[in-house]
Amino acid sequence: MITIIQKNEIIVKFKDGLGIKTIARDLGISKNTVRSYIREYQNQMNTLSEETDKAKIAVLQEMICSKPVRKTIVKNCTVFTKDVETRFLELIKKEERDRILGPNKQNLTAALLWRTLVNEGYKVGKTTIRKRFREYKHKNPECFIRQSYDYGQRVEYDFHEVKVIMAGSKKAYQQSTISLPKSNFTFGLLYKNQKMETFLDSIVKFIDFCNGVPEEMVFDNMSNVVKRFVGSSDKELTDDILKISNYYGFRVITTNPRSGNEKGHVENSGKTVRRDIFSLKYQFDSEEELQEYYQNELAKRNEPFIAEFQEEIKHLKQRPIHKYELGRMQHAKVNSYGLISIDSNFYSIPDRYIGQTVNCNIYIDFIIVYDEKAKMLCKHNKKDGKGEYSIDIMHYIDTFLKKPGALKNSLALKQAPKILQTIFHQYFSTKPKEFLHFLINTDNFDNIDETAMELGLIPIRNRPKLKPKYLGLQDDYTIDEVSRNQLSLASELFGQEG
Repeated sequence: MITIIQKNEIIVKFKDGLGIKTIARDLGISKNTVRSYIREYQNQMNTLSEETDKAKIAVLQEMICSKPVRKTIVKNCTVFTKDVETRFLELIKKEERDRILGPNKQNLTAALLWRTLVNEGYKVGKTTIRKRFREYKHKNPECFIRQSYDYGQRVEYDFHEVKVIMAGSKKAYQQSTISLPKSNFTFGLLYKNQKMETFLDSIVKFIDFCNGVPEEMVFDNMSNVVKRFVGSSDKELTDDILKISNYYGFRVITTNPRSGNEKGHVENSGKTVRRDIFSLKYQFDSEEELQEYYQNELAKRNEPFIAEFQEEIKHLKQRPIHKYELGRMQHAKVNSYGLISIDSNFYSIPDRYIGQTVNCNIYIDFIIVYDEKAKMLCKHNKKDGKGEYSIDIMHYIDTFLKKPGALKNSLALKQAPKILQTIFHQYFSTKPKEFLHFLINTDNFDNIDETAMELGLIPIRNRPKLKPKYLGLQDDYTIDEVSRNQLSLASELFGQEG
């Protein structure tokens, strides 16, 4: 293809009266090429001389003056035969499965179409199928409508995955992103997962940060918001999102399936924040360093929008005095080991509740368990892994008093405070029942003095009587002389009565 300079020389020489052969020889270009550009120029000038529409005149002038454009030759695709096209369209129609299955993410791809056709014996290339599939999907391109919102009207919510290197190991965090389209302000927090307690915590902290409540919050169809689809369009919201919505008074809006553009502000702002903050800096020594870095960088990103954000805060609805404290609610049955299972981890419950169903309120860092009458039974720090145990030895006193031999190798003892394990192995390894009564009558294990232990002294409060009747234990029980001596010395040291 010739350059725009050569095109100009052809036209100038032709207007100077030179012939096609002479121009071709002078420029070293084929006579057919020279003839083609001269004819094109003449036709365009003739059309221009007859045109009166200014818009069309401008287009013709641009064509005359612009650089040459390579002419593309459209070849007929011989491999995409009628049979291939028929089968191709049959497979494509499976994209309409939403009518039957409802909203889903089982999207058909060009690669899957090609593999299916080849496996069925059709001879066609992947590039051909990809091109036809692209043409099929773009027959009706989508048009987006720009939106405008009032102050305090709308916030949008989404999760974005962030990958970092934490102390030499690759870890993934979930960026909870909440954006305000009117002021362009972005609020974000990093969590280890997308579970319900994480989701609720981010909303509560956002409302506390803003000191107000928006009119509506927009979500996609995440499982934290939508429990299930009813029919082709109706949705049943989860109990948890309804509770927090009722408490704070914002309206819950969900987008259509696979329609991220309906909450486009948070989609774009979340991706932008993630890219700008973590593209260059992604290695951290601790989670504290990661969280501090993220919040500092996010604050810098929001600096240009602070004035608008302050104006938006003025238009938010008043929030309740007390923040929302309800975590994710879950029922759990206590198994024969006195454990309940929460998120694939196990937590101990007082053994008298074996076989019963208890209510669990699950927060980000801890779990509180209640009986059916809303009486608090216990509290555990939440485990983050899988198959981990959190066991309180005090939950098994009844059982250990009946089966004292099970104490020595029990997981309950191995998870007990280190000081208690030391006391057991040093003083009570052959007297498990006496150790159990020691536990019953020790109010605070943290106050046990290690110095006293080194001296062979154990501080004990309200040592059990010689014949304790506790938790169904009916056998007479006598403290041996060694324990009496230890008790006497401990009483003198700590000012307690034996």
